[in-house]
Amino acid sequence: MLATIAVAAAAAVVAGCGGDDTGGETVRIDIPPNASKLVAQGKNVPGVPDRIVGTVGDTLVIDNRDSSTQFVAGYSISPGQSLKIPLNRAGDYETNCSAHEDRSLRMSISE
Repeated sequence: MLATIAVAAAAAVVAGCGGDDTGGETVRIDIPPNASKLVAQGKNVPGVPDRIVGTVGDTLVIDNRDSSTQFVAGYSISPGQSLKIPLNRAGDYETNCSAHEDRSLRMSISE
């Protein structure tokens, strides 16, 4: 139950309320080819951080170059697709990330 609440809270943080450019920085996660295979083998995925740090107004951009659909912060990202998520609320959160063996990603968003 606590994990479900954490995922819901993190999804609320990153949920967009429009496509407006806030002028903030871009925080990028690049999920490389073979990420799902590495995770299945219990290995770390190079270049995929365990924690992202951003500021309210920044945008999280996730590029999925793997051959499998990836799941981050309650969103699914098909192979070859990108997802842009505005970071709207300050706080420290833990959410889901299928590109990690423990299926989690920590986010620290400041004002």
